Amino acid sequence: MAKKEPIEREEKLSGEEIAIRHPVFLWLENLWYHYKWTILLCAFALLVVVVCLVQCTTTPSRDVYITFGGSHTITREEQQSIEQLFNDVSKSAFGEESPVVGITSYPFYTEDELRALYTDPDTGDFDGAGFNMAKGKNTENLETLSSYMMTGDCSIWLVNTSVYEAQHMAERAVPLTETFGTTPTGAYDEYAIRLGDTAIYQYYEALQVLPADTLIVLTYPYIMGASSKTETYEQFKTLYCAIIEFQAP
Repeated sequence: MAKKEPIEREEKLSGEEIAIRHPVFLWLENLWYHYKWTILLCAFALLVVVVCLVQCTTTPSRDVYITFGGSHTITREEQQSIEQLFNDVSKSAFGEESPVVGITSYPFYTEDELRALYTDPDTGDFDGAGFNMAKGKNTENLETLSSYMMTGDCSIWLVNTSVYEAQHMAERAVPLTETFGTTPTGAYDEYAIRLGDTAIYQYYEALQVLPADTLIVLTYPYIMGASSKTETYEQFKTLYCAIIEFQAP
């Protein structure tokens, strides 16, 4: 019995030593301590790559994209109609060799708009559970849109004022005077125009499913993605001008 006691104590101490100071945990702690910012930057870069891959694998191939980020959830039928009218504009601007236009969408509502959506207009009853779920999805959509903006795959944006301000889009937007030589009617500021004040919005009913106060913005080319290619960016710019300067037949 005298020989068993030290052996049991030694085994117990060894077990405690392994549980507290396992080499793997020590290595991870050391790695995080010395390379925390490198790991965070790599994780962010990976997120951007994943967003790009998702966009490439879940959307049909298009030459240029117009992105909507505003107070409306576009249905599949509405998307097809909007794509068709923008492709008609593209053909008028480029001829038969016109780029094919696609629409990407990230619905984003203000909190007041969400509350209105989840409040019964007749009884005034408020669906708190539905509102909270929608609020979480709303935040997720804004984060995904923010990541997508950094891919450089789009230069024409249709956004509500909340997205415009939250994403500081004026800092990357092309001034209206640089494109048109003057500030067109319906300008929200020196970079954005209210969609509802454009002739194309007033002519096409398909476009009127989007809120009239949606802003249309052209951003500068990015360091990567489709907009980084000179030829593609010129297509973005030409299409943007054709949309703004559209005249009803």
